[in-house]
Amino acid sequence: MALKFEERISEAPHGRARQLGELIEGLVLLDGRLSIDELERLVLTVAARPDLFEDLIVADEQSRWWLLLYRTPSFEVKLLTWGNDQSSDWHDHGGSSGVFAVTAGSLLERHRAADAVSVDSARFGVGDHASFGTDYVHDVVFESGSPAVSIHAYSPPLSGLTYYDRSPYGFVAREFIPEERRSSFRTSQPNVGD
Repeated sequence: MALKFEERISEAPHGRARQLGELIEGLVLLDGRLSIDELERLVLTVAARPDLFEDLIVADEQSRWWLLLYRTPSFEVKLLTWGNDQSSDWHDHGGSSGVFAVTAGSLLERHRAADAVSVDSARFGVGDHASFGTDYVHDVVFESGSPAVSIHAYSPPLSGLTYYDRSPYGFVAREFIPEERRSSFRTSQPNVGD
């Protein structure tokens, strides 16, 4: 991947962003939409390097917290924390595919089943990961950890999320929230130097 520096974005401190960039660029990912296999390789590579993100974690008991670790025009990688029975609410990913891996604690994922009405679920602990396509609707819920931590990758980068209400007839779209607006909800940032 031969990206110009201005095409790479990170909310991590500059030195850490450089380290993450070197790690990710070493994967030699192609331009354009990444496959699930490429997203999985990306997430598992970053998750295997807690030295690059553990000191960036913010445990916010009031709301879910996340940090953009790395973004290119083709994909983005985020660090998320979960605590105090926090939930993502039922949502899709605005046409992006994704993979997530748990690096601390545990999470419960409930997702819309193949019949589009019922719900399936799975538990994820440290080292577990899951993938999803463009039409996937799910809700991820904190189970344990102080906090639970997960690494997520999306391709293309998230444009926003559509949130859903569950009804006896299936899932009904409630609202679309653009990523810029979702990002403004966050109040806590890590306090780490380069």
